[in-house]
Amino acid sequence: MYISDYTHLLTARLFLLFENASLLIHPSDNISKIVYQPNANLRIGFAGFWKWFGIGLSVDNPFYKTDPVRFGTTTTLDLRVNAFGRRLAGEFFYQQYKGLYISTPEIADDIHYILPDMRILSVGISGYWIYNSARFSIRAAFIQNERQKKSAGSFVVRPSFLYNLISSDNGIIPPGIIANYNLPSSSQISGGTFYCLGISPGYIYTLVFLKNFSCTAVVFPGIAAQFSTFNNETGKQTNTEIIFQLSGWFTLGYNSDKWFLGASVQEGFNDIPNKLNEALFNYDVAQFRFWGGTRFDVFRKKKKVAVAY
Repeated sequence: MYISDYTHLLTARLFLLFENASLLIHPSDNISKIVYQPNANLRIGFAGFWKWFGIGLSVDNPFYKTDPVRFGTTTTLDLRVNAFGRRLAGEFFYQQYKGLYISTPEIADDIHYILPDMRILSVGISGYWIYNSARFSIRAAFIQNERQKKSAGSFVVRPSFLYNLISSDNGIIPPGIIANYNLPSSSQISGGTFYCLGISPGYIYTLVFLKNFSCTAVVFPGIAAQFSTFNNETGKQTNTEIIFQLSGWFTLGYNSDKWFLGASVQEGFNDIPNKLNEALFNYDVAQFRFWGGTRFDVFRKKKKVAVAY
């Protein structure tokens, strides 16, 4: 037998999420890049899974804060909902940042432009079709309500839809940068949206060792159709293009009948430029997770106790 099934139990975990999110803009030949980042890298979250359904939520970590005077204040929300069957699986996520700072260029040494009203919103849906579901468990790799007992892999097809919104009431590029680098006024964009519909065939493999330890690696090459719109002083403009995508994911963990813990890294390996007006935009998020959890038989029916008379 390749898989142990714990889907009848409530699988719960606490996790720390380190997210390196950055938005890069190349508005003209006068400046190589403008890099925007949120002042929120480390978050704490909780997730629970039962049967095929799961939900997770992460919020700002109250125990670790960087200097709000230098980097501003960022509010974040990250919500994820899962539906993981044995052969078919799906994920939905909603992520929002409000309040960013510009790490490059600086106003002066270690003094940054701060954009408290700038907002980045991401909404995405992904599906997974697992070819070798009899031997390989995507549940064990992703949400740990199953356990992979023997090494196995599978061909996987992932269709996906992604929506990104970037907006700022006073313009995305600060007036100081426009003046210092002689940028044309048409490069001042107040907001943009991106719609991306893609298909990525890939391969995922779990190596099991020392009985309860395992590592999982997956790579997804694919293509996507991307449609973008933006607003500037000349009005609303649009752009459509076909792009190549490459993303990957790696985990290392311990998974027993009762307890589990692990770590993962998820990253896109290629920069995907999104063209708004004459500016190239690239929004990239690398995620590092550390988790620990257990399983509870909270849905067990109470046994009737016989009473002797």
